[in-house]
Amino acid sequence: MSMREWVRGLDHVGLVVPDTEQALALWRDRLGFAVAHAEAVNDGTVLLTHLDLGNVHLQLVQPLVRPHPLHEWLDRHGAGLHHLCFEVDSVDVAWHAEGVGVPPAQPAPHQGIRGRRSVFLDPCRSGGVQVELTGS
Repeated sequence: MSMREWVRGLDHVGLVVPDTEQALALWRDRLGFAVAHAEAVNDGTVLLTHLDLGNVHLQLVQPLVRPHPLHEWLDRHGAGLHHLCFEVDSVDVAWHAEGVGVPPAQPAPHQGIRGRRSVFLDPCRSGGVQVELTGS
């Protein structure tokens, strides 16, 4: 079974930002996209803010503590595009399914927004693109 058979659609595009309020000055205030929801996840180490773009969300990802791997990302790449996230019915089923084609980049799923679970796939095996799966 291919990954396409597990994917329900594009859930969000993730941008890493050093300051959510500064990013909202552009995305919400100047461009007019409404904030759908925001939540600190992973024991308060990351702030995720979702803006409604119509058929997909834009996720602003701000690391809240140091040290954190996302600060290293910001230091190397600066603010900007971090990942594409696809919705699946079950993170575990999609992640462990034969034929998904790309192994996970982490040993276990992490906490996503609104009680969802998420896992990143190995970017070395996905053409250098950070791909996340999210769902139940």
